[in-house]
Amino acid sequence: MKIGIFTDSHYSSQKVTCSNRYNSKSLQKIKEAYAYFKSQNCGLVICLGDIIDKENDHIKEIENLKSVAKVIQNSNIKTICLMGNHDAFCFDTDEFYSILGTCRPENISEHDSLLIFCDACYFHTGQHYKPGDSDWTDTFYPHAEQLKECIARQDKNIYIFMHQNIDPSVPQTHCLSNADELRRIFEDSGKVKAVYQGHFHSGNTSEVNGIKYVTFPAMCERESAYFTIEV
Repeated sequence: MKIGIFTDSHYSSQKVTCSNRYNSKSLQKIKEAYAYFKSQNCGLVICLGDIIDKENDHIKEIENLKSVAKVIQNSNIKTICLMGNHDAFCFDTDEFYSILGTCRPENISEHDSLLIFCDACYFHTGQHYKPGDSDWTDTFYPHAEQLKECIARQDKNIYIFMHQNIDPSVPQTHCLSNADELRRIFEDSGKVKAVYQGHFHSGNTSEVNGIKYVTFPAMCERESAYFTIEV
């Protein structure tokens, strides 16, 4: 299966934030990404999170997310969107996915492969991020045991998708507080082939104990930051 991937579009009305995020250009970039995915005959598109960025009022944030949702819906390509920290700081989970429509993550089994989607927008306390929160450095995946059990039941090659990072070569400010635990689960299983992530805007690729870790660069910071993979 060919999959289109993009991440960290941070779409908002702001022309530039953090000196190098060209937020207002991202809607056009998302349109270009879907045109490319269509030309490549992708059967699935995955957004790894941070679709939008904060505005001065929530009505504008809703409008921005609706604009992105329209592009996704008009593409006629099945799409899954993970929540990034910026998404969760603006929307609760139900509102986010009610606007996006049919983009709520669900594990996908395809031939000899299983795609697993992990929401790590949690504080170490186990509480999910909510609108108004802002501490993106406190990130945690609270369902490690359930994930371990899920992987143990499989006889397929497994590919993991999440917004935040567990790659040890990425700065620790961007990594889950229980990243070591997840890596051990993946390595001990012998089934996880790759982990695909966003969040760290520069991007990164590494291999640790036979597992490939790919962090895709942020769409808001560069041109043509959309990619395809095959599983």
